[in-house]
Amino acid sequence: MHGGLSLRNGVLYVGRHAETAHVRAYDLDGRALHPGFSFRAEDGGAGARVSGLAVDRDHTLWVADSAAGRVRAFSVFGREVLAFAHLRGAPPNDTRDGEDRRGDLGQISDIAVVEDEDEDRLLATCGGQRRHGLSLARMDGSWIAALRSEGNPLSTFRGLSRAASHGRWVWACEAGAGRVQVFRDGEFHFHFSVPSNSGQRFAPMAAASLSDGRWVLAVGGVESALLIVDGAGRLVRVLAGMGADTGEVHSPEDVAVEQGRDLAHTRVCVLDREAERVQVFTVEGRCHGALDSLPGEAL
Repeated sequence: MHGGLSLRNGVLYVGRHAETAHVRAYDLDGRALHPGFSFRAEDGGAGARVSGLAVDRDHTLWVADSAAGRVRAFSVFGREVLAFAHLRGAPPNDTRDGEDRRGDLGQISDIAVVEDEDEDRLLATCGGQRRHGLSLARMDGSWIAALRSEGNPLSTFRGLSRAASHGRWVWACEAGAGRVQVFRDGEFHFHFSVPSNSGQRFAPMAAASLSDGRWVLAVGGVESALLIVDGAGRLVRVLAGMGADTGEVHSPEDVAVEQGRDLAHTRVCVLDREAERVQVFTVEGRCHGALDSLPGEAL
């Protein structure tokens, strides 16, 4: 992954990386709200990566840094306030594979905030072939639970790219298996695949919920697309098809939704072209254009 998106209260946060990682905030007209900030490895060297990005209600920015294999939290001004490479308190297991221990964040690919009336939590996603690739944690980095692939403690996730939550639901995009696994209240509910025009399965890269129970799904591969699917995973509409022009998508990496007062005022943002472009769409598929300058580029 080459970057990540997060939306809150009309502010779009964009993270990207080369040798140095960069984060910047924008309004939905594409105007940068402040210069943003950059960060490197904790030892001061290069190599930091924004694989996933989330912002909580306190406006703390949570970054999945896949170069370091850890979660890092920053203020909106770029001050690092927390970092951890393992979820504290995770019970031991019988595996000898160090990157498949409960709570280990090696190969981390995404981080999301799960909002709840009682307690907000973090949802950490790790790639590779792992039993413990999807974990819930408290905001201080302490382990709560590992979600089970297909509901089976012995099954593995294959190439998890990102996960998103909405209410009781978690959608985990399993790009390596060409499917989305859906969880309700932390328990496996079902999985689905969306066939492409060629008959092959799309590679789901990212998902975001809409207010009416439908979801936006960004898929990669030879038929990259931005889709709307219903709660059962059935295709409703293609928002954008494959291509490099404005209004098309190419190798999308992340998607974020700003819920408007109704669907007509809802906006869908997608990061594509190896994090070189962010576009804004309506739920009817009309493209408002692309951001002029991204983090790490001169304004």
